[in-house]
Amino acid sequence: TRRSRDYIRALPFRKCRLFAQIFPKANTLAVDFLTKTLTFDPKKHITVEEALAHPYLEAYHDPDDEPVAPPLDLEFFEFDLHKDDISREQLKELLYEEMV
Repeated sequence: TRRSRDYIRALPFRKCRLFAQIFPKANTLAVDFLTKTLTFDPKKHITVEEALAHPYLEAYHDPDDEPVAPPLDLEFFEFDLHKDDISREQLKELLYEEMV
């Protein structure tokens, strides 16, 4: 949301700490996987397909058994744009239906 982005941008700048420094004994492929998947900028982090094909997950990767869906429009995640589209009661009902 816009509030989340504003909050993050208001935080003081801190130089990032490398996972290899935080976890010096960790598997280098695991560190690479963490770095690539936990990159904050969605334009820079790896896709789901790239993550599944990462060498760290090689033992679990089966391209014949991993369905692919088209990416969601980024506007889908702009919750502030859609907050007035449904009433509070409609939202409660949708949440209830999703849980059942």
